[in-house]
Amino acid sequence: MRRSLLLTLVLLMFLCLPGAASAQAPTPQQAGLIIVGENGVVATYCITFTEPALTGLSLLERAGVALTVRAGGGTAICSIGELGCPATDCFCQCKATPCRYWSYFHRETDGTWRYSARGADSWPIANGDVDAWVWGDGATAPPTLNLAEICAPAPTATPAPAETPLPLETPAALPQPTATPAPARAEAFIGYGLFAVLLLILLGTVLVRRARRR
Repeated sequence: MRRSLLLTLVLLMFLCLPGAASAQAPTPQQAGLIIVGENGVVATYCITFTEPALTGLSLLERAGVALTVRAGGGTAICSIGELGCPATDCFCQCKATPCRYWSYFHRETDGTWRYSARGADSWPIANGDVDAWVWGDGATAPPTLNLAEICAPAPTATPAPAETPLPLETPAALPQPTATPAPARAEAFIGYGLFAVLLLILLGTVLVRRARRR
C-alpha cells in the first residue's frame, strides 16, 4: 500500500515538472499553400498544425477557402472560391479547348514543381511541404515560392517621421517707455517757489526776534 502510494506521488511529481509537460506538448509544424486563380492572381497561406501529417485536402480546407469537392471515383477539387465548376460536372470547362481546371502541384526539395499524380485526399503533407493549386490547363507551373517566403511575417507599417515644428519667432522686445522730462520752466517755477518760502520763513524769524528785543 505504501509502495503504491509512493509510486503515485512520484508519477504526479514527474507529470507536474515543467520539463515533462513541455516534452509531452506537440511540436507545431508548418506547411505552405499557394493558390493561383484567374489572370495569375496568387494567394499564399501558411498553415500551422500539430499532427504528424496532413493530407493535401485537409491543408486546403484549413486555408479557409470555399471548396467544391467531388467525392467518389477519386476526389477532385471542382472549385476554389467562386472559380471552377459544380460537383455534378467537375470539369465543365474542359469540354472545349483550352481546358481549364484546378491542377495540383507539389514543391520538390530542389525548388521545382511536380504535377500531382494522386488526389489531394491521399497525398501526405509533412512539416515544411508546400502545395499549389493553379487554375488553367495544367501546363503552367506555380510561382517559385518556398515555405520561408510564404510564412514570413507581414511587414509592419513604418510610421512616418513626425514633422519637426518650426521654431516660433521670438517677438522683438518692445522699447520700454522713457520718462518724459518735465519742462524746464516747471522746474524753474518749483525752485523759485521753494526759495520764496525759505525767504519768508527767514524774514519772519528776524521780525520775531526784533519784536522780542523791544
